[in-house]
Amino acid sequence: MRLALLGFSHETNTFVSIPTSFRAFEESGIWRGDEIIQRARGGHSTLSGFIEAGARLGVELVPLVYFHTEPSGMITRDAFERVAGEMLQLLHEHGPWDGILLAQHGAAVSEEYHDADGEIAARVRALVGPGVPVGMAIDMHANLTQKMVEHTTAIVSYRTNPHLDARERAYECAEIIVRTIQGEVHPVQALETPPLVINILKQFTGEEPMKSLIRDVEEVIARPGMLSASVLEGYPYADVLEMGASFLAVHNGDIAAARAAARWLAWRAWERRAEFVGDAPSPRQALEMAAAAPKGPVVLMDVGDNIGGGSPGDSTVLLAEAKRLGIRRYLQTLYDPEAVQACLAAGPGATVMLKVGAKTDRLHGEPVEVTGRVRVITDGRFEDPRPTHGGARFFNAGMSVVLETTDEHTLVLTSRRIGNTSIEQMYSAGVQPERYQVVVAKGVHSPRPAYAPIAAQIILVNTPGVTSADLSRFHYRHRRRPLYPFEPEATYQPEGGSA
Repeated sequence: MRLALLGFSHETNTFVSIPTSFRAFEESGIWRGDEIIQRARGGHSTLSGFIEAGARLGVELVPLVYFHTEPSGMITRDAFERVAGEMLQLLHEHGPWDGILLAQHGAAVSEEYHDADGEIAARVRALVGPGVPVGMAIDMHANLTQKMVEHTTAIVSYRTNPHLDARERAYECAEIIVRTIQGEVHPVQALETPPLVINILKQFTGEEPMKSLIRDVEEVIARPGMLSASVLEGYPYADVLEMGASFLAVHNGDIAAARAAARWLAWRAWERRAEFVGDAPSPRQALEMAAAAPKGPVVLMDVGDNIGGGSPGDSTVLLAEAKRLGIRRYLQTLYDPEAVQACLAAGPGATVMLKVGAKTDRLHGEPVEVTGRVRVITDGRFEDPRPTHGGARFFNAGMSVVLETTDEHTLVLTSRRIGNTSIEQMYSAGVQPERYQVVVAKGVHSPRPAYAPIAAQIILVNTPGVTSADLSRFHYRHRRRPLYPFEPEATYQPEGGSA
């Protein structure tokens, strides 16, 4: 039994002005052939789960190519065609296949295809034909489409946010495909898309209301004949028709049962729709709360500068407010290649005066003037073998600098955009986050696995930016209408009822 392993993972923020070129994929790393196995084996990612399944289920897994880059702006036409072209060419050259395993994200948008993942699935299906099972493992933030469902045999998404079960869900997907090839099961899929947006602030699966939705998914999976079920929280920063929550059920041969399950899941979420509307304190409120807390560190999630959602990572909104309030023992990262170069030129131990941050655009504050000592210079590479959001193990922040300012702030300046999903980013640079009163993490839920173990408290902050929790800031042209909570009068009645 020969299974092809390949994928294309991109979370596209259509409100980011800078497009994603093919060079962005090259810089992040395009893994080809055995390099996929070398980089992902034994890890916690989607690829790791596929590799583990191949070994344990006794099939020949053939790694072809994997394209990935950080969340960013719309994918150019050229980049998409080069990615899709290489994927299809390798599938053609190395076939025939008994099955296909696709490691996708589910929220990719290109200049030509607003449903880029669906287009990949359609092209793969057209190449291998209707008789070859195609499995797709996707992120929980996918904007799932009917096109993706129609051209695959089984789709399985993560069930945790932060995403700590990528390996397990990919294994589940691969197992369904292997059993399909062996004739043990005959998957059928049903998708339900109620007019509902789940605010990013309410997407943590460890708390209500998402916690109950995950329990509902587990209840559905326990039904006779059910192979899998997923709740997709959706990605609200992609202005596409299918943006919003979606619910998928995969059954062994009974499409009616799959539809009933998907509709039940959707209806259960719809009944609680008011609970998915987000709210969070302002930067000033959050900083005052953190400063007044009896114990630190208080971790502030910089929602509007969520690198994992496509933001630049150089917002100074919280830093500027911390300076105004006179807050001490403050730690955060900033993407600022220009400042890094200035520190490198000055050298370790030097005192520098710089304007840091807010150099990508004017949506994330203004550059902040600081005076500080260059304490540490590193190459920005670090490793974290523990489970991290999305399962990544190896990280590269580019040349990085630890700057200690006269305001008693510690700034970790990076020359590559990188989310705060691993605490090893700090430890590897000689920084102990536990010693600070206020720690800013650029993200919403993705930094939790890294920082929750040391945090006295976590506060989500309603900062401005291209990943703001306030969705009224964005001008949508392609989304569905009506869509709750944008249009509070939106209604939903699943076809055939909600049982």
